[in-house]
Amino acid sequence: MSLYTLKYGRSYQSFLLPDDWETELLTYDEPAPLDPEAALIESLKNPISEKPFDKWLEGFKKILIICPDITRYAGMDYILPILYEKYLKEKDVNIVFALGNHRKHTEEERKSIVSENIYKIFSCFDHDCFDKNALMFFGKTSSGLEVFLNKALSECDAVVVTGSINFHYLAGFGGGRKAIFPGIAGYETILGIHGKVFNKDKPGKHSLARSGILKGNPMHEEIMEGIKLIKTPMFLINTVIDDKKNLLKIFSGDLKKAHEEGCMWYRGHFGINITRKAEVVIVSAGGFPKDINFIQTHKAIEHALNGVKEKGFMVVLGRCEDGIGNEDFLRWFDYPSIEEMEKHVRCADKVYAQTAYATRIKARYCNIILVSDLKADVVIKMGLIPKATVDEAITYISKINKEKKFCYIIPNGSNMLIL
Repeated sequence: MSLYTLKYGRSYQSFLLPDDWETELLTYDEPAPLDPEAALIESLKNPISEKPFDKWLEGFKKILIICPDITRYAGMDYILPILYEKYLKEKDVNIVFALGNHRKHTEEERKSIVSENIYKIFSCFDHDCFDKNALMFFGKTSSGLEVFLNKALSECDAVVVTGSINFHYLAGFGGGRKAIFPGIAGYETILGIHGKVFNKDKPGKHSLARSGILKGNPMHEEIMEGIKLIKTPMFLINTVIDDKKNLLKIFSGDLKKAHEEGCMWYRGHFGINITRKAEVVIVSAGGFPKDINFIQTHKAIEHALNGVKEKGFMVVLGRCEDGIGNEDFLRWFDYPSIEEMEKHVRCADKVYAQTAYATRIKARYCNIILVSDLKADVVIKMGLIPKATVDEAITYISKINKEKKFCYIIPNGSNMLIL
């Protein structure tokens, strides 16, 4: 029997695999951390498809910085102080937090995102997607989407867009342009952007609206079309951050080209190619805080799905110490079928409705065994199979199918994507 140990919440679970199971451990080679100041200055001296940052800034006095909200750490607490010291001391700078339709920040949260010193120097404010007085109409996309964005975009000379690259199960990748759409968009525009992930002419989600895909991804392409309506000059600073908040890479320059190059770099480092699908995949979300609730744990399910055969088994370690992640989440499973659920998710204003729908689609494709602290009836309602330990899950699988298995072990499913 082979012994494995994977992260589970704030601790670990160890488990034994049968001797006749063939196993393969899937990991990625994470780059070494960079010195933030040296890396940032080098990137800004040699940006992608844009002038050096100091040259780009010439002639601009009033600068707007779009900054991710508290849910998307991008290292701005150490990036922004360097930007201020090296480039922005003589500029009139405002910072808007790209909340999308998330809740407002507390003052302490705003300080923590940008650093206490920067918070004192620059004017910092939350975007409010419901405040029509704070929004401006920028035009329509070819699909008819009305683009309303924070009017601060038109009240400045230039915009610095910041973000952090990661995989995103709808837009392909996070970071970059998502700071604008949905980050500082109006409520109806946000709904329209998320609605693009569904097929236009038939039921179901578009096949390219998924993690690791930009080309042909309908949500990404709608966002990029909307960005063309913005005439204010924009400069991108995209980071890649590890689990310990260290800087791994910076991509700066043209909003489109720098983001695309960053995404391809990220996919190359955190995406894994496989030669065959497995009967069993055992995946840990990566421990706390990645498995703090089910909505966060779902990322690991999304990223591991390509590794398992249809009707195969996926064992997911996600402690979910804070429960599901939203008190409204479970009601989406009240609909009697996926098809009925989809009708309502198409017009829903909450991203977690998409997560619920995606969970149900995955549970139809394969048998998902969730090892968590959630109550069994909650797990069953989501269409998943509840177990307390990985050993219990393996026993369950072995009883159902006694044949020899090929199994992937994934220690950090929230970061790594099976391509």
